[in-house]
Amino acid sequence: MSASSRLVPRPVVYAVRDRDNRIVYIGRGQSEDRPQSHAAGSHNAALAAILDTPGYTIDVAEMPDAATAAVVESMLIDVLSADVKAKLVNARREKWCFTPLGTPPEYAHRLGLEPLTVSGLGRSLDGVLIVFHGSKPYRDLNRLQADAAGTDPAVLAENTVRWWQLGTWAQQWAAAPQTAPRAVVAVKGPTARRYVRTAIAADPVGWPTATRDGAFYQVPTIRGGGMWTHNDLDHAQLRGRLVHDARFSNRAQDLVIWVDATGTEHRQP
Repeated sequence: MSASSRLVPRPVVYAVRDRDNRIVYIGRGQSEDRPQSHAAGSHNAALAAILDTPGYTIDVAEMPDAATAAVVESMLIDVLSADVKAKLVNARREKWCFTPLGTPPEYAHRLGLEPLTVSGLGRSLDGVLIVFHGSKPYRDLNRLQADAAGTDPAVLAENTVRWWQLGTWAQQWAAAPQTAPRAVVAVKGPTARRYVRTAIAADPVGWPTATRDGAFYQVPTIRGGGMWTHNDLDHAQLRGRLVHDARFSNRAQDLVIWVDATGTEHRQP
């Protein structure tokens, strides 16, 4: 039975497709009357222009109730906003959205912010170490490794600050603390969608006594002792932000990038 023939119409979520079959708009309403009303005039100028051309279609899905419709609409807008096969003209981001696994839900909106750049991180933080959290075990197999969900902030912090092959950089920072990075930022995910998993304030004067294992170092941090919390991993409100140009390889020395205060990248030879 269609919604139009029900005595009590059900809420709907609908998708408007342009003549190239791309989804251009996601909406919801109390019944099928809502998507049909767009044809008579839309508040969204971009959508109105699409509906003024032949070939568009509207797909409708009935929902059990208005609350479910609101969640489904929100999640579709969020995921389709990043889909190259869609071309959304929705003018808003919604309450419910996806966020990288392990990122606290209160940071979910940060995915919608302008992506960070490697050089921009260096300048804004007055120097930064950007390290990569991969899916393979770390060099020290006797220590805990953060799982995909990243539920334990202490393990995330340990995986972020050690162990990193820093070559002569650590010696340079020990001799000249003013050149040392002020933060260590761990990123995760594929190149096209890297995000900040943790961001921790570093101690630039701690390098002379930094813990070392051969050529591998632990980054000295401002935070010391006691229990780590998720707030300690959100230095400069970076957690959950996208970083679009951080590139790494599988070599140990290529799992870390030093970006100085001028935004210049430094990599191990």
